[in-house]
Amino acid sequence: MKIILYNSIHRKLSIMALLCDNLISDIKMKKYYIETFGCQANVKDSQAMSGTLDAMDFSQTDDYKGADVIIINTCSVRQKSEDKVYGWGMKLGNPIAHEVQMYEKKGHQIVFVTGCMIGSAKGDRKRYDIKVMKDKMPWADYMLAPDEEYKIPEILVKEGLVSEWTGAALFPDVAPEKRAAPIAYINISTGCDNFCTFCVVPYARGKEVSRNQEEILHEINHLVSRGYKRVLLIGQNVNSWGLDTKTKFNLRAGSEHKIPFAKLLREVHKIDGIEKISFISSNPFDFTQDLIDTLSLPKIDRYLHMAVQSGNNEILKAMNRRHTIEEFKELVTKIKKTVPDITFGTDIIVGFPGENEEQFMDTVELFKWMKFNVAFISIYSPRIGTNAQKNLKDDVPLKEKKRRHKYLMDVWKSTIS
Repeated sequence: MKIILYNSIHRKLSIMALLCDNLISDIKMKKYYIETFGCQANVKDSQAMSGTLDAMDFSQTDDYKGADVIIINTCSVRQKSEDKVYGWGMKLGNPIAHEVQMYEKKGHQIVFVTGCMIGSAKGDRKRYDIKVMKDKMPWADYMLAPDEEYKIPEILVKEGLVSEWTGAALFPDVAPEKRAAPIAYINISTGCDNFCTFCVVPYARGKEVSRNQEEILHEINHLVSRGYKRVLLIGQNVNSWGLDTKTKFNLRAGSEHKIPFAKLLREVHKIDGIEKISFISSNPFDFTQDLIDTLSLPKIDRYLHMAVQSGNNEILKAMNRRHTIEEFKELVTKIKKTVPDITFGTDIIVGFPGENEEQFMDTVELFKWMKFNVAFISIYSPRIGTNAQKNLKDDVPLKEKKRRHKYLMDVWKSTIS
């Protein structure tokens, strides 16, 4: 009788222990891992996704192996950028060589691939079929373009990782955001309508869409209340912010125009608690005098990034850049006159189709004249679906591209101001 009673109690205790283990497992905080490739826009998107997952009671981990959710935020600006993504993804399984990996994705893990690579395979401006991506990333559970990243919470609810979520979307609403850095990244616009012949951004991120000014200011005020003192305004071309809207303002001279970027800068400048305002990236083509005057405000960063891309007018025309080198130099001279202590950064492509030695040397001379503080020098690589890839022969040998890259890097290092 005692033995039967003991066995019965033992079974009940075992069942209770199992239930407790399951309960502890259920309430254990889920973990997520984010790998980010590319520009500040992607960094901002990753911050927004991270903040939302934090608000959903997930915790971030530096070990993707132990994560319940893995997010790979991709970049497609260069072929090298895409190669890095595929290289990292091989950790989750190699679909090409079928080799045994040190680690393979666990069954319970959910893998999201987001960012510009996926944007390039979706939407009206897609460069290639999403099936191409899926074939190369069989370990991916969900592929979301930049304008689809807000779907992550509802997907996690559907997958059963969380019971419900009624919080903020990622964009354009103010997303919960981690204070992982002293600078608050603020998206003021997405996409681009310039269609430079080498660039994938109009395909990957779609048409240019500006955020509402009140929305931007609300987000900045929210972040200032959390202790941020520096903001970085982000757009593919911040200068053209507001040109796609119908909102109008009475400007200082009394004239009425669509919202100009300079007006937004002045509004941000009025916010108490902000000590420095930076913005990226600027296009020389639509850098107005009003914007030049605004640069002299005390809170505006004394570093200005303007992508010139080449020092030769013929190459600029082939790139569909709407400025000449003469116009660029005139603009720089005006800016320096207004803000004498300003410094400059730029983006340059060497080995663009048709670029000969003389045209390359024009870029070298521009570097000597400008003395850029920061320079991102890239070797041209054709991007599928762009006008350059479809219509221009990639006729500069790779060896020559590398030589020009090294040569220009050496010139830049010798002229850094």
